[in-house]
Amino acid sequence: MATIAVMGAGPAGCSAGYHLAKSGHQVTLIDKSRFPRDKVCGDGISLESIQALSTMGIYPQDLKKLVADYAPIHQFFLGVSNQISHSEATNLEAYCIPRFVFDQLLYEKAVDAGCVPLTQTISQKDGHLQSLSKEFDYLIDARGVSAGEVTAIAIRSYWTLDRQDLSEVDLTEAQIHFDHYLGVNGYGWIFPVATQGKVVKFNVGVIVWLDEYQKINTNVIQLFKQFIQSNKQTAHLLSKVVHQEIPKVYPLATAQKGNQVADGNILKIGDAANLTDPLTGEGIANAVLSGLYVAQAINMSRSPEVAAENWQYLYNAHFEADLRAGLRIKAFRKFSFMNTLLIWLMKHNPRVATQVSYAVAGLIPYNEVLSSLRY
Repeated sequence: MATIAVMGAGPAGCSAGYHLAKSGHQVTLIDKSRFPRDKVCGDGISLESIQALSTMGIYPQDLKKLVADYAPIHQFFLGVSNQISHSEATNLEAYCIPRFVFDQLLYEKAVDAGCVPLTQTISQKDGHLQSLSKEFDYLIDARGVSAGEVTAIAIRSYWTLDRQDLSEVDLTEAQIHFDHYLGVNGYGWIFPVATQGKVVKFNVGVIVWLDEYQKINTNVIQLFKQFIQSNKQTAHLLSKVVHQEIPKVYPLATAQKGNQVADGNILKIGDAANLTDPLTGEGIANAVLSGLYVAQAINMSRSPEVAAENWQYLYNAHFEADLRAGLRIKAFRKFSFMNTLLIWLMKHNPRVATQVSYAVAGLIPYNEVLSSLRY
């Protein structure tokens, strides 16, 4: 069995650590922070992510029992702010869960599987990594966006409201709002994330891609303020807000073509491998699955060199095609009217509405969406 250091204890790192420890390897799970710790993001746990979590022995009933705060999601809303929108109900239940509690659940799973936890900052300097690579047979780089290539920037705030002031739709609908001032691919979101008590919490934010952000003559904080001031749905919530947390900005490392995920005995997973969805910015599903597949690459290899080849092969086989399709759709949406057209099609064609909604939720590959739009 091998000695393995997993650098980063987010969803990707905990997944890799869990599967490797279960396979009998000696795994050290390293993170710069002590758990529980917050992770700034949108908090969405897609339908695809729910499926991926089952590989770690975590099922929906476990989420409801083990996490303190969560919101079941029964509807997906897409809209062009204050203009046209479509809400698609689903019998399949997704979730929004604050990462403070979600990541703690995964961390405990990995440690219970046999990972040895260690709090330590991994320096970006090559010398530090080289030292670790001599100490361990394998390094799993799961340090998130700090080790990947930043392609987008987002900002979010938690809003607290009284449950009695909200409708059932407010509490169970994940909303995405396109707006021209966020670029063609940028959007604002409104996600309920903790709805089980008398006081509920929402995650409200915006995301913009850097290739578009560089052309926008304002900063992301101002874009966030513009979103919450001009959008009717955010105005509806804002009028009932009991407390607002200070907004927090964070970067994302979304997908790129032809990504190389192995360098010697250092294998990249999750955001460090730029595995975040290039359209939605959702990264949990691919993070968890990349931990599973990198463990498989190591388990079926006779040496680190072969493991690197196998991990690159598994990455190409399981992720590359769908990420490329997502990038093609992103490139296809060159003009803001494309968002309006897409939502118009959803309103008038139930098949398109279902496919787009399930693609956003991660259940339908982007290649299938491309095919449906062609025909």
